[in-house]
Amino acid sequence: MSRQTKLITVTGATGFVGRALVRRLLQEPNVSIRCLVRPSSNRSTLSSLGPNISFCIGDITQPQTLDAAMEGAWGVINLAGYREFWARDRSHFYKVNTQGAENVFQACLKAGVKKVVQVSTPLAYGVPDTLPFTESSPAGQHPSEYGRSKHLGDAAGIKLCESQQLPLSIVYLAAVIGAGDDKQTMEVARAVEKRLPALVGAETTYTYVYVKDAAEAIARALLKQRNQGEKYLIGDQRATTREYFNLIGDIANVPIPTRNIPESWLLPIASALEYVAKATGRRPAIPLDVIKTTAAGSLLFDPNYAKAELQMQYTPLKHALEEAVEDIRR
Repeated sequence: MSRQTKLITVTGATGFVGRALVRRLLQEPNVSIRCLVRPSSNRSTLSSLGPNISFCIGDITQPQTLDAAMEGAWGVINLAGYREFWARDRSHFYKVNTQGAENVFQACLKAGVKKVVQVSTPLAYGVPDTLPFTESSPAGQHPSEYGRSKHLGDAAGIKLCESQQLPLSIVYLAAVIGAGDDKQTMEVARAVEKRLPALVGAETTYTYVYVKDAAEAIARALLKQRNQGEKYLIGDQRATTREYFNLIGDIANVPIPTRNIPESWLLPIASALEYVAKATGRRPAIPLDVIKTTAAGSLLFDPNYAKAELQMQYTPLKHALEEAVEDIRR
């Protein structure tokens, strides 16, 4: 980084990965952070991190609020998104993850931002024909609205990169683990609190990444020179569902169910719960898209390109889960 202070705008800064990312960026010299936040966002944690943080009220789904957030920014990191497997109105995925992302990209072009990082997920690749897939693999069918909506948002950015020279790179984070996650998607709390009745997709393998490693990868993608149009698949800690929960059980000293329920048994139940959830507005205990994603099988990618290009070394999954368990119990 040069001696001149660089302003970096971060959307989604108050979220799980966002908070870790802001802490990581503040380790860089001559950097100031502007956080795009909604009026209801809890800013207390970020506000305590020092004087080099400012806030701008806005929402990525409201493009008229983005000009002020991007004005004068050297770099922009788009972390805002709807990271879930259920929504009462499924169009919400596309409003936030697809149109919201494109709104950010257009605002970056308008402001003349020098570097843009879109934070996505390997689920954006759907189920590719060949595993492990790489950054250049074509996307397959998407079992979840979350994955498909992220794919379409990424595609909008790639199109603007090619047609209007949007200075974009994309970081695809594996399942992020660590302290401070308030979402239910990783099921750590349910396991620790002995509320896990059985396993689903016990032998399905997923890839995980420690939250601080995720933040490090995003920061390196932003600060790397001449990487316009590049994509990076982040994470290399693989585990089957059974191995993942057994690790949690060993760390927390709680029993983990051994019984595995086939997805084919759960699909009709999840469909019925989806119908009820839409009526009540309450997240179902078994979201249909979770079962569809698990039924699609292991999602394995090759992490070696990102490891080499960003010089990443990854923290063991056990350490990430130890932090998560400690945080839940605290």
